[in-house]
Amino acid sequence: MKMKPFKNLFAAFLLVIFAFTFTSKAFAADKTVKVENNYAIKSEDKKSNPKMVNETVTVKKNPQKVVVYDLGALDTITALGKEKNVVAIPKSQHGLNMLNKDMKKIYSAKKYQNAGSLFEPDFETIAKLQPDLIIISGRSATSKNIEELKKAAPKAAIVYGSASMDANLMTGVKEKAITFGKIFGKEKKAKAYNKELDQSLKKLKTKVNHLKNPSALFVIANSGELLSQSPKGRFGWIFKELGFKAVNEGDKVSTHGSPVSYEYISEKNPQYLFVLDRGATIGQDASADKILQNDVIKDTNAIKNNHVLQVNGKNWYLNTGGIRTTKAMIKEVQSFIDKK
Repeated sequence: MKMKPFKNLFAAFLLVIFAFTFTSKAFAADKTVKVENNYAIKSEDKKSNPKMVNETVTVKKNPQKVVVYDLGALDTITALGKEKNVVAIPKSQHGLNMLNKDMKKIYSAKKYQNAGSLFEPDFETIAKLQPDLIIISGRSATSKNIEELKKAAPKAAIVYGSASMDANLMTGVKEKAITFGKIFGKEKKAKAYNKELDQSLKKLKTKVNHLKNPSALFVIANSGELLSQSPKGRFGWIFKELGFKAVNEGDKVSTHGSPVSYEYISEKNPQYLFVLDRGATIGQDASADKILQNDVIKDTNAIKNNHVLQVNGKNWYLNTGGIRTTKAMIKEVQSFIDKK
């Protein structure tokens, strides 16, 4: 009987320890976010098959020191009003010129340090900054880069920021918006953006469905070369989401597209032609205007009826995947169709 008070005291002690541990874990969980990282790591020689990564990463909620290598992710973070949490972006190799005007105005400020280029991080800068979060892109996702980033900032969470680079782009954009919304405590705002996106897509799809013949082809003009884009690739959302009918349905997906001739376009004879001038977009020679004046394709339905849209390369190629850039892409197609 004399041992009973001791047992009661010991039990109470264990209860306090349990409660403290549980509360601590709950508090810690409330301060972090679980993020699913699913992406491909490119080999250094670019010949070997990419290594697929499927992992769950724990990210500090509302991180105060963020380095961003994906320009689409940077656009979304800015849309969520969290640009003050960013400490560095890729400014090397004319990085700032790849941003849209409003983004360039923000991130030209000296407080945003140079994190290297879109392809090659500046590991010394990363080591000095010791960020909480590093957001990589498809361009920077190589085994060497990721290994060196982990060495430079061992406590940083590394999250893949690029949206799906295929016909599922819109789904990817919305998923990334929610991911960044959770990380930065702006999930409600992210959901509102996604709702606006869905409404814009629905409105535009209705318009496309009323077109008499929405056959279309998407090509990239690259220093005088024409590259046909697969309807299953990164620009395939205009077919999947909007209802344009691809004249090149059988094309396989490739990094930059399949080289085609003027005769190919003439033979396919699309009613609508979407053109992205890659050279002009990345600061090299523009060639789209010259290509579109070629005699072989001048009598195609698209050119003859002025159904040609030269898309904004910064939105469609460099800053792809951001909430605001995606809305701008949809608006661009909407304005184009409204005039027809």
